[in-house]
Amino acid sequence: MKVILDADSLIKLTKAKAKEIVLKNMEAYIPPKVFEETVEIPKEEGYPDAFLIDENLKKGLLAVEKIKENKEAEALITKLRIRGGEADVFRLYKSGDFDVVSSDDGKFLEMLGGLNVPYITPSALIVFLLKKKVLSREDAESYINNLKEMISDEEYYLAIREVEK
Repeated sequence: MKVILDADSLIKLTKAKAKEIVLKNMEAYIPPKVFEETVEIPKEEGYPDAFLIDENLKKGLLAVEKIKENKEAEALITKLRIRGGEADVFRLYKSGDFDVVSSDDGKFLEMLGGLNVPYITPSALIVFLLKKKVLSREDAESYINNLKEMISDEEYYLAIREVEK
């Protein structure tokens, strides 16, 4: 599966210690602005997550993908007032052959849904890997529990219920 990660998703997966397993089992991409938000600026400020993400880029587990110009995407970005990394994620999705966008930003997910852009949350990525038999139930539950404080109660309980099935 070719997935584009926004900063929110990438950081949450990193903090939950689930990033490595996700990146090893998917083709994962970030646009330039998300690279700036998760690696460039945070490294300057000394955030350890930024160094971990940068290491994944160096190992080829994650790629910064260039965006091809798309007038339709630009018009929607302007009309919907999408900004920053989310705007770049949308640009990248519209300019390439990607399966899904990963985010945990409620407003961004609502917008993606309204534009028929497939999306997946960080906890749903973990459930997906469980269903594909990449993760054991115990590992999936552990990763979901690591995410618990960073995601909504509803998302947490839906994910845990899927893991316990």
